[in-house]
Amino acid sequence: MITPWPLLAVAVICAASGFAAGHALKGRFASAEIARIEAAHAAERQAAAEDAARRLAAAQDAERAAVHALQATKNRLTDTQRRLKETLYGLPTADRCGLSGPARGLLNATIADASAVPAPAGEPAHTDAAASADPGATEADIAGWAADAIALYGECRARIDAIRQWDEVTHGR
Repeated sequence: MITPWPLLAVAVICAASGFAAGHALKGRFASAEIARIEAAHAAERQAAAEDAARRLAAAQDAERAAVHALQATKNRLTDTQRRLKETLYGLPTADRCGLSGPARGLLNATIADASAVPAPAGEPAHTDAAASADPGATEADIAGWAADAIALYGECRARIDAIRQWDEVTHGR
């Protein structure tokens, strides 16, 4: 009679060899899959870096364009204001218009500093000696004040437009 132990040992060895070969094959497949995933991830990182570099370059170009446009607008506004003031002070209607020195000082202070608002009606207004001694403003002075306010508004609007232009290019809004 033949004992089943040698046949059983051969079967166990074959099964173990099969499991070992399967495990090695699975490891190779897994290594290949890991390498493929790592390569795909590296390609995604490279594409993201290139996209970020492209967006940064576009933002920098938009910033330069906005700064140049803003400077051109400011130069144009300055030139226009200079010509306007030259024309205003050359007009023959430079008579007194009834605006006192303290009132003109208040208007000028308000343009220079938005927090320079007058005292409430119940409190006395504080005026300096130079403004009190000022006999009043001419029409040309008032027109010059208005031209200054228009120029400040134009410069503010140009800055906002430059920011909008940069934002549209950078964020697509």
